[in-house]
Amino acid sequence: MKLFCFILLLGVLACIAAEPATYEASDYTSWNRLRKVGDSRRGEIHVPLTTTDGSEDSIDMVRLDLVGDAYTRGYAHGALLTKEIVEFTGPQLDLYFAETILGLDTSSFPDPLKKILDAAKIAGAIKAPAIFREAMAWVWEKEKSFVPDVINQEMKGMADGICKTIGHNCDTTEWLTKIQSLNMLPELIRMACTAYGAWGKATPDQSLIQLRALDFGTGPFANYNIIQVHRGDPNNDNAFVSVSFPAFVGAITGVSKYGIGISEKVWMTYDIRELQPGSYDGLADIFALRNILEFSKTRADAEAYINSITRTWAMWVGIGDHSTGQFDLVGYRQSDAIVYNDVTMPAQTGQPFIENVCYVDKHPQPSGDGPTGSLPTALQSFYGNITLDTTKAIVLAHQTGDVQIAAYNFKSDEMVVSTGKTNKKGQFGPEDSKDQSVWKAYNRPYVKFTLSDLWEGK
Repeated sequence: MKLFCFILLLGVLACIAAEPATYEASDYTSWNRLRKVGDSRRGEIHVPLTTTDGSEDSIDMVRLDLVGDAYTRGYAHGALLTKEIVEFTGPQLDLYFAETILGLDTSSFPDPLKKILDAAKIAGAIKAPAIFREAMAWVWEKEKSFVPDVINQEMKGMADGICKTIGHNCDTTEWLTKIQSLNMLPELIRMACTAYGAWGKATPDQSLIQLRALDFGTGPFANYNIIQVHRGDPNNDNAFVSVSFPAFVGAITGVSKYGIGISEKVWMTYDIRELQPGSYDGLADIFALRNILEFSKTRADAEAYINSITRTWAMWVGIGDHSTGQFDLVGYRQSDAIVYNDVTMPAQTGQPFIENVCYVDKHPQPSGDGPTGSLPTALQSFYGNITLDTTKAIVLAHQTGDVQIAAYNFKSDEMVVSTGKTNKKGQFGPEDSKDQSVWKAYNRPYVKFTLSDLWEGK
């Protein structure tokens, strides 16, 4: 077991316990021959864990191997994941909406949407789920004309697949409406995350290491992380893996067979204390990220695509590629999309230059060292030896990634994933635990995937 220490804020020497273990996905994945739809299938990852107090714990992930064109993959997603979709989109999100609405800052929303959400605050928790869904439906109506046909086809297939499983009295039109609205949730609830790419002198073998850590807070999301691989599309020779949620068609985390990886973080600033200006007249952020994964072959492709679309809300988009072995962060917002690298990014974040490392932490920018664990201190501590293993230590030091963490090594063809876990109250730990962070992804073990196996359906 390795012990490692970091100098954190105020000159305090802080020691962090042994880094989490990593398990090979191939050793813990089972495929049920009955859980198939056409060429697509569902698998389960189950890793039993031994805890220090003797209680039971495990890593549990659902894997979807989705094969075919957009409609066919959507149909298989819906049919193979019906139980989780019904739970997640129904009672689980209802509870989340009821708990979230009172603390939701609506000041930056357009007036029509602000009125909808403020009505939910007045009505209280009981009516919050219905009003929240009304808000998501409003966003869909604003943005639907920008949605590519392949994404519409995938959502239609998903609705048909759900109703095929449910059977009698299942309304596909009603389910399609639910799926469309659900995919607008990230347009309402912003994700405070961490992203970095390290290459060249920063890594031991000059490979590119890319991180995407998702901080989304309490709620049902951690328990519903889905590893979904899209491949075998006759209209596109690319394949990609997305770490996502039931019925999500957009992407927030993933890497492709072409060798493109994406990271994402909402763009908030300390000086304004709010989001960058934006609107709902454009392509939803998660669909833009999905299209980068599915269709771009290089960073240049992805950055050209970003500049060609009508954008909505601001975020930092991390883009790494195998062909150049480097990583950029794009300041993506409605007015422009500016590409930053290791040299130019510090002027935006207020953090130190680190050669061959481009990074943005989970705090609003400019963030300096940040109040919770200095990301640059952790990166500098491992400079020259930033790997998938040491990335576990870096995110632990920065305490980032409560719902999910994914890191990609483009040279070794590997991806590691850690997912959080919540109790019935949506907290990251056992209900009787004093520490409600023990089940955050950065504290939990990782599962390692060989990317070429994913592209071959293994």
